[in-house]
Amino acid sequence: MRRQIEVLAPAGSMDCLKAAVLNGADAIYLGGDMYGARAYAGNFHKEELCEAIDYVHLFGKKIFLTVNTLMKDSELKNLPKFLRPYYEQGLDAVIVQDLGAMELIRECFPDLEIHASTQMTITGIYGARLAKKMGAKRVVPARELSLKEIQAIKEDTGLDIECFVHGALCYCYSGQCFMSSMLGGRSGNRGRCAGTCRLPFSLKDQKSAANPYPLSLKDLCTIDHLPEILDHGVDSLKIEGRMKGPRYVGEVTRLYRKYTDLYLSGQPFRVEKEDYKILVELFNRGGFTDGYYSQYHGKQMMSMKRPDHQGFSVGKIEEIQKGKIKFHTKESISKGDILQIRISPEEKVELTCPSSWKEGEMVVLNGQKMKKLHRGMELFRTLNAEMTERIDQGLQRKMKENLKGKIILKTEECARLIIKSGEDQVSVLGPIMEQAKKQGASEDEIRRQLLKTGETHYQFEELDVQLEEGLFVPGSVLKKLRREAFELMDEKKVLKCRRVAKENPGIVLEYADSDRETLERNPVLAVSLEDTALVDTVLDFPEAEKIYLSWMSLKKEKSPEKLLKRIKDSKRQCFLMLPQITRGIQIEEMKNQKDLLFSDLIDGLLVRNLEELSWLTEEGYQKELVADYMLYGYNQKAVSVYQKLFGGQMRMTYPAELNRKEMGQLNLKDGDLFFYGYQPLMVSAQCVKNNLLGCDKKESWLTLKDRYQKEFYVHNRCSDCVNEIYNGKPIWLGKEESFSKDLKPLTYRFHFTKETPTQVQRILHAAKAVQKGEKTSPIHDFTKGHLARGIL
Repeated sequence: MRRQIEVLAPAGSMDCLKAAVLNGADAIYLGGDMYGARAYAGNFHKEELCEAIDYVHLFGKKIFLTVNTLMKDSELKNLPKFLRPYYEQGLDAVIVQDLGAMELIRECFPDLEIHASTQMTITGIYGARLAKKMGAKRVVPARELSLKEIQAIKEDTGLDIECFVHGALCYCYSGQCFMSSMLGGRSGNRGRCAGTCRLPFSLKDQKSAANPYPLSLKDLCTIDHLPEILDHGVDSLKIEGRMKGPRYVGEVTRLYRKYTDLYLSGQPFRVEKEDYKILVELFNRGGFTDGYYSQYHGKQMMSMKRPDHQGFSVGKIEEIQKGKIKFHTKESISKGDILQIRISPEEKVELTCPSSWKEGEMVVLNGQKMKKLHRGMELFRTLNAEMTERIDQGLQRKMKENLKGKIILKTEECARLIIKSGEDQVSVLGPIMEQAKKQGASEDEIRRQLLKTGETHYQFEELDVQLEEGLFVPGSVLKKLRREAFELMDEKKVLKCRRVAKENPGIVLEYADSDRETLERNPVLAVSLEDTALVDTVLDFPEAEKIYLSWMSLKKEKSPEKLLKRIKDSKRQCFLMLPQITRGIQIEEMKNQKDLLFSDLIDGLLVRNLEELSWLTEEGYQKELVADYMLYGYNQKAVSVYQKLFGGQMRMTYPAELNRKEMGQLNLKDGDLFFYGYQPLMVSAQCVKNNLLGCDKKESWLTLKDRYQKEFYVHNRCSDCVNEIYNGKPIWLGKEESFSKDLKPLTYRFHFTKETPTQVQRILHAAKAVQKGEKTSPIHDFTKGHLARGIL
């Protein structure tokens, strides 16, 4: 049996959807007017989305709806109402990030297929197992995984594997970015990414930036590598681009369809040079990268000079004279082509070609900004007029579904037309046939008439005409039979996908508050340390009842047990903070150190991703877990899901992107409140230090400055080969009204990263005053995070 490989295309509009279907997509993913991770794409309103569902089903395709944002309680309760019309229309699947949403969908629409979004940051078999346990049929792993890691997930879980093969790449692990929300209140976790990784940054104290866009990656293009990707168990090839137009969506889909079919044919696989060039001219950021499938990271993956479309090189200026520029073109140039000369990352010259030239000919163009141009500057074609015209003409083609047909025409019997499309078959009857008074209809006439399918979306690939001699067959009868058969086929294709939702699913989203403590209490002070060198400073502060140590820092200690025993002997509780990103190598390390992690020296663990939660659950961990704010619980149902999945004692950290009122609505009775600290905004497999300065395999801190001179601290953690980018302003909540009346947190958490011992002492003395109810601040330049404003 031929293997089923899905080409999955994006659609930000109905025109994009039709372009994708026309060019061979097996499935389309799109967003509605709520809950999608591309809030600024041209998303579909209710009537349009229902129309889109029917349209793709006419051609035997599928449609997946993105509901892959984190949802607040006020939003989650409306999710079933939002999904119901699309479910009943025949929606094929939903793409989900929020665990509360995932469980609610499973309860309300038990037969609706769920796909675990890449926003869930699934990085290994344990996170994938958890997604499967939650009811997911498909998983979209983190884009940073290698093909071996992806294959391991496939072999372990048997889930459908969907992977990105073309389009934009984020700098941060998807689902872990807080930079957009912290800078502008637009949460990337809720579909409103401001594209901060495409903005300019420079190293502090660096006079001029040779690479002013250090966080911008090239676009992904894996068309050359499809055999290797597919041989590692990938089932669905996902094209990124819900913000792109029909030309891009249609043409990229066409080419990935072409080479997927070539792979499936078993013939030698080779991508034609002209096809690759089309992809380059459609959109590229200084070339392409093949992503993380065969490399961990690297400067060659980056587009640090500029983040926009860079076109295709056609030559270099050879002569500048009297307002004109001259060059020999390396490519044929057409009238209407747009050529670009880049003066700087921010300044450019764009020239529209007034006529055409063949490859090798001398091109003479009227120039602009002549004083800023010089010999040797490169010209890039950013719009290929001939290619654009060809694509536009192709998009005007009518999508046709192939049919097999049979018409039976016999004397004294009703005319019958039977048509078949895939597994769907319909039959329609016409009038009783009679003998002609003169010459009867011929088989060729019948065939010719029925094959005139015109502007319909059907065409006959086979037509069997069973005609008794001498019959009178009016053309109007054949037209009517064909029209009625096509209408009936449309109806059959669409109606077979319809469902009826449960009228009273009995889903309750109101949570009891009876067991929550109502008395005011002084929260416990917890100190979390990214650097174990600060332990001595904290031990001198008796009010710090809990100490959270970074596992990445602790594992570098020569004698970690000795350090843990000192903390234990001081009568403090000791927790370990597990990594924000956990892949196979981190799991193996934890397995090898299981005796230490599970020992009596450690009172509990701070978990930061689904991989850790799932592994610890499977290993039967019995002590307390604290879910850090990267393990998202934006609604009460998600919180409940985490606690059910673990089964033991598990506390939540208040979400970093919720405001005070929204935090209170979670009704946490024992939550951790992040009270002070530099907040990580991004975590990446890329390395700013390596890409800008080179790798010396030494952990260090760098400072980036944005265009407004705001600072961001970059920490390269060589032990796990990850980069963390921190907000340059720490969070401090000590000037706010006491949280003991509304949030009632069990713990105030003070998080130290790059502070000196003196700075730590100053913060902790202020913490003692805050614990007593005083308003104070030991620092002048700080942020309250989202405590007041919240996020979009």
